[in-house]
Amino acid sequence: MQSLPMVPSHIDWNDLFLFSQVVEQGGFTAAADVLSVPKSKLSRRISHLESQLNTRLLHRTSRKIGLTDAGRALFAHCQNMLTDAAAGLEAVHARQERPIGRVRISMPVELSETFAQKLLPRFLRTYPDIQLSIQAVNRTIDMLEENMDVVVRGVGVDNRLASSNLTQACICTAPWRMVASPAYLERFGLLADLSDLSRVESLLYSPNIFGTACWRLMGEGSATRTIAAKVVLESDSLAILKQSAIDGLGVTGLPLYCCEADIASGRLVPVLSPWRPKAGHLVVLFPSRRGLATASRVLVDFLKDHLPAAVLSHV
Repeated sequence: MQSLPMVPSHIDWNDLFLFSQVVEQGGFTAAADVLSVPKSKLSRRISHLESQLNTRLLHRTSRKIGLTDAGRALFAHCQNMLTDAAAGLEAVHARQERPIGRVRISMPVELSETFAQKLLPRFLRTYPDIQLSIQAVNRTIDMLEENMDVVVRGVGVDNRLASSNLTQACICTAPWRMVASPAYLERFGLLADLSDLSRVESLLYSPNIFGTACWRLMGEGSATRTIAAKVVLESDSLAILKQSAIDGLGVTGLPLYCCEADIASGRLVPVLSPWRPKAGHLVVLFPSRRGLATASRVLVDFLKDHLPAAVLSHV
């Protein structure tokens, strides 16, 4: 990021604006009328600026003003400053009026793949003036610290906000399933009861904290169970867990959008239904809608409108 040039701390930027207006309007009286401020105040502020700079900027007569050499140099830079400021304000206004600019979004890895395959082309074709930066990670992030505009995450059954400074909107509930490969079940035997789960090799999803060594399962209604696990693999990567289950290394829990094709093909088999390891609530987090850039707002609305179909297409 380009740093701003150093300006003496005792200089009031407002005085630079007032000085430029006096020059542009051709005198204190005309500038006072345009700015709706007393002429005496303008004269006082320009005199103060000259005192702070220790140089005369204007030649004053009873009828007109003229610029000194220092005044001409300062006025040229003030014009550039105001032009750049006006361009900056116009850029902000344009972003509020129409979807334009860069949006930074963070998604879980496997969900980002689903988004890229099913929705990304449609979004970019619909909003050609938006540029997306997609962070694909499974860990919890601080979206303000990491400069993210929009975050999509799965949340627990209590559905709590990650931060009181953020707005949270539920996108949908993406079902999870307990699954294993047919070869593993043939070797171990069908899982007839939750008690069997403590004896099978477990492949646990753990996005943030390792070493939990147990299954925390939810059933119908508000039923919950905690089952000790014989953990052979723990990972924050659903892809690793899925492939390990396909390879017959144990039992795992996966969101249905991640494994539906494998269940349909017979590479994986659902087990212990209706028990599941996650509530599966997908939420989108973003700063308050007040002041939210239009580009971010249309992305949030697009996710709410289209992501449920993408993750629930074969439920």
